[in-house]
Amino acid sequence: MHVAVMGQGYVGVTGAVQLTWQGHHVTGVEQNPARLRGLRGGHVPFSEPGLQQALSAALATGRLSFTGALGSPHRHRPFDVALIAVGTPPDGHGWVDLSQVRTALDAVLRLRPAPRVVAVKSTIPPGTSNTLAAAHPGLRERYVHNPEFLSQGSALRDWACPARIVVGLWSHDLLPALRDLYAGPACEWVVTSPTGAEIIKYAANAFLATKISFGNEIARLCSLPDVNVDHVMRGIGADPRIGHALLQPGLGFGDHCLPKDTAALARWAATLGVPTPLLDATIAVNRDQPQLVVRTLQSALDGQLPDAVVAVLGLRYQPWSDDLRAAPSRSIVPALLDQAAEVRVWDPATGKDDIAALFPGTRPADCLSTAVQGAHAAVILTEWPDIVEADWRILSGLLTEPRLIVDGKNCLPPRQLLSLPARYHSIGSRPPTTEPTPRPALNDPT
Repeated sequence: MHVAVMGQGYVGVTGAVQLTWQGHHVTGVEQNPARLRGLRGGHVPFSEPGLQQALSAALATGRLSFTGALGSPHRHRPFDVALIAVGTPPDGHGWVDLSQVRTALDAVLRLRPAPRVVAVKSTIPPGTSNTLAAAHPGLRERYVHNPEFLSQGSALRDWACPARIVVGLWSHDLLPALRDLYAGPACEWVVTSPTGAEIIKYAANAFLATKISFGNEIARLCSLPDVNVDHVMRGIGADPRIGHALLQPGLGFGDHCLPKDTAALARWAATLGVPTPLLDATIAVNRDQPQLVVRTLQSALDGQLPDAVVAVLGLRYQPWSDDLRAAPSRSIVPALLDQAAEVRVWDPATGKDDIAALFPGTRPADCLSTAVQGAHAAVILTEWPDIVEADWRILSGLLTEPRLIVDGKNCLPPRQLLSLPARYHSIGSRPPTTEPTPRPALNDPT
């Protein structure tokens, strides 16, 4: 099939590469000139394991190309399918900006002939498909809302081996073409209305967000010295009806999609007059979770935070992501700047100039040891391998009294906690132990 993929962000690039490997001829459409040049040269504009190599290999097949617009060069080669994978950012008023979706849809429908299938993969509020169809006569017979369920860190695998494929459509005549498009993955297909598909996407992300907030709220209860939060979460997750994923205590859901989509679902429910106390509580827990770090420092330093030097270790909400839009560091670092004497920042994937631009007033550090040397407290915000695998007996010795470690991701191995020359604080109680470190579950899918 000949497929156009509108928008070359996280979903668009992943989809373009994977559809190429499925044997389709793919044209990726990207309006940003710098991003377009990079993609043509085989460079992925964001961080995702394996995608750089997969893009280069897909380009080498000759079935993948990139363009700035759908225009005359493609009219002699009609598209069978157009996937719209552009952004739907918050509009600043608690709702969703759909301008990119509308622009992309207009461009697709100007093609002659129009694609047989027009599939919107972008996350759109319930009812949006009906609005789009009302504005474009004839769209209903070719329209599909086909939401994506990719997690950062495993996008290639999630596309190739999805747990389910959701298609919301009015015309079931489109199903054969969709099955040809996604030929290969063996998974459940959920065929519903476009509005049903819209709700599935939002509800799935809201449930994941709720599970993360639930795990963090239970972790707050695990503060007694004879309780190990790792054991509690392991015991909860061992129930197959619950599962281990997303129960690892931390600083909340820090990717861009979960907070955006959970807030949008609650906002849509409010327009229907339907109360959502569970969603509201999920949002409230997540909003408060990052501030546990600041409150822990305030308590541990016994009022001396204004005189303290604090080393912040890591800015990303997870190591394989370069998305900082909703990372907990965005609220934690400014709060520390307001209260501490000095805030140093180290992140192995963020340049010192970028750190200074993101957080004016901080002191970017060259390396992990430089960041903690002479600091009163080290605050871990990202489970970088450099941090997890470091010898914290040595690093703790570089701190100055009172030598505090605040582990916001509960990522330091329990065995290391036995002999630390520092006071260790985690999310919930983690008494020192010689047992192996439990494998944390992946957090924050999109």
